[in-house]
Amino acid sequence: MASLRVDNVIKAGLGIARNKVETLFYESRIRVNGCKIPKKSFKVDVGDEVDVIKESSRMNEEFLNVSRIVVLSNEENKDGDGLVVKMRRYKTLTIEDYPNDPWKRR
Repeated sequence: MASLRVDNVIKAGLGIARNKVETLFYESRIRVNGCKIPKKSFKVDVGDEVDVIKESSRMNEEFLNVSRIVVLSNEENKDGDGLVVKMRRYKTLTIEDYPNDPWKRR
């Protein structure tokens, strides 16, 4: 991976195409540690949780269905031309809606 930009992390961790990540950003469907990000080039750190909001839960509108990536570690590649990043991926996770920045279906 070239850098710890949130768009690179989502692309590598969830296998989502770069143009789809851009669409998700403009639809305000990306959160880092529960907060909206100001730009798609936002840098994440070890321990950060990156959520991609799929939809409001059909069972309870106070919950969201998300895909989540947790950045576990990063180190420089032995060749010196990038980073080796370890992540934990949750393809489908149901969480409470964000208290400081609620997400509503439009």
